[in-house]
Amino acid sequence: MDNKQFDDKWKEASGGAPFEERSVFVPFGDRPKTQRQFILHSEFEYISSLAKKHRVKEAIEIGCGRGTIALYLNKYLGVSVVAADISDEAVNLARENFSLHKGEGKVIMADAGHLPFPEATFDMTVSIGLLEHLEDYTSLIQEQYRVLKSGGIMVSLNIPKKNSIQVLNNIYRFFLNLLGFSTFLKKDYFRNSDTPEMYSKIAKEAGFIEVETFYCNPFPLFTPIPKFCERILVVLYRLIYGTRRLFMKYPFKGSQLLSQEHFLVGIKK
Repeated sequence: MDNKQFDDKWKEASGGAPFEERSVFVPFGDRPKTQRQFILHSEFEYISSLAKKHRVKEAIEIGCGRGTIALYLNKYLGVSVVAADISDEAVNLARENFSLHKGEGKVIMADAGHLPFPEATFDMTVSIGLLEHLEDYTSLIQEQYRVLKSGGIMVSLNIPKKNSIQVLNNIYRFFLNLLGFSTFLKKDYFRNSDTPEMYSKIAKEAGFIEVETFYCNPFPLFTPIPKFCERILVVLYRLIYGTRRLFMKYPFKGSQLLSQEHFLVGIKK
């Protein structure tokens, strides 16, 4: 896969380009202030519950980008972490974020399909928005199985191409283009159209047991958008999330129709 688009994205985020966030990590006790912060913080709520349940001590985030989930695991739960990405710009940005938030962990440049670690190294592997950018992600799932200890857990948040509530952002971008703001619009990266069942099948073939998938994130991500609008949306999303929490253990879960994403979880024998 041509990684140039991602290199450009992480370089722009590091350089403070408009509508790119250098960090989306929310320090413990603070509240999310942007859409990306809110969404990732909500996703981590579920990941955190799994890490606690399986008593995770060592974890790796592959395709780490900003390194946010690795930071969360380290700062919130005290997990020993590695953040890995094939992009040197992502590695630079993740290191900046670990330094900014005083995280403790290794940030390395590595191919997620050929990790430089022996078998049975980690209790947890995590990827956020990685597998959907590959036509064939089999080797990445197999590699996670290899580096996990027996009883270790793989957690993958996938965002394949599908109809979802994100159509609202498409409509928003359409009007931005009509109004002459096309210079701020960016094309999406390649995404496969695989269903959760297809991801699950590959995980089972790799050897994972207790494989589970579920749809999540019923909130649209509007881009590009002014900062004051970010804060308004986050307040709205927080109200919706709080209401859903009254009826749901994990209010971030959603329906097939509206949700943008799905979690894939599996245990190594």
